[in-house]
Amino acid sequence: MNKINVGFIGLGRISDLHALGYKNNPEARIYGVSTRTKETGFARKKEWGAEKYYADYHDMLADPAIDAVEILTPQKLHEKMVLEAAAAGKHIMVQKPMTIDLASADRMLSAVKDLDKVYKVIENYIFYPPLRKAKELMDSGAIGEPINMRIKFISGSKGGWAIDPKTWEWRMQENIEGRGMQTFDHGHHMWCVAWYLMGDIDKVSAWIDSADGIVDCPANIIWKYKDGIRYGSCDYTHCWDMDMPSNYYANDEWFEITGSKGILLVNRCTGNLRTGPVLSHFNGSKWTHYDDLESDWGAGFRDATLNFISAIKGREAPLLTGEEAREILKIALAIIKSSKERREVYIDEFEEADPEKYAQQRRLQEIGKIKDRKGMTLDELKEKGRIL
Repeated sequence: MNKINVGFIGLGRISDLHALGYKNNPEARIYGVSTRTKETGFARKKEWGAEKYYADYHDMLADPAIDAVEILTPQKLHEKMVLEAAAAGKHIMVQKPMTIDLASADRMLSAVKDLDKVYKVIENYIFYPPLRKAKELMDSGAIGEPINMRIKFISGSKGGWAIDPKTWEWRMQENIEGRGMQTFDHGHHMWCVAWYLMGDIDKVSAWIDSADGIVDCPANIIWKYKDGIRYGSCDYTHCWDMDMPSNYYANDEWFEITGSKGILLVNRCTGNLRTGPVLSHFNGSKWTHYDDLESDWGAGFRDATLNFISAIKGREAPLLTGEEAREILKIALAIIKSSKERREVYIDEFEEADPEKYAQQRRLQEIGKIKDRKGMTLDELKEKGRIL
């Protein structure tokens, strides 16, 4: 196969990161770019060595030279563009979140279901090398049975790279419509990592506030996993007087995973707020620090793009698939619902005709299980390994 010709639809700040995977790539190239601003379009065309600029993305989709498209536009535009790209027979990678609600997600999945092309939702965090290494260690049993996960997100009002004011316009509009720029848009990363490292989530409880009436921070979210007695939590904090050290957005995250016999710490991600080793492992007696892992945040975008190319070539499965991205969307929607309704929300409520009835039945079942556990004998507790 000749080089895969890829077209970018949308050339905002995030497109710089998407371009990384095509630099000096022998298998794929950025063939065309599309944006409504000609000045930006021609500048990116020249910067990336693309062949064509399309003022209208429909012309890109109609071009038989284009094999695949990356859709890098605001969330509300994803569905329309995915459906059109599917109808044009292109391989598709779309920015996260895949869309804004489950009905939209289902229409997208229906459109690509019988398409003999790759459909992928990009998620760079699960390709970030330190988090990939953490997953590898967990799968090898390095911390025993995973029990708890904690995520810290912190942002500052200064620092990081320059952002076009137009970017904030659409993000603010999403915020006004109830999809927080932090807990929904950026939150997709956090909930995806929680799923990637420890599995399917059963229910969430969330408190989302705003210190300035604009940014959806501070916020605290907790969740319970479906299998076993395992929990996770994430807190969001925005520091309006802080200058955030970062080469990218003015925020940073770190992750702590505790298991039955050890701990893993991923000490930074987007920014450079914390120095030292990017990954640390406590095995129950001593710490091992990983100083040699690639820890530039952009590496996750590069490797996610390489996954897209490999999927087109038939070498590996796409990650995230549309079905997987829909599950992450359910978590994000459950978090919004929990904060609004001031109750814990079950992820599977969204699949039920009567969500409130389903939630009530689940709560009653769980209360019964708690009573059963309280009535366990000493021998039963020892048998389950809860006490020595």
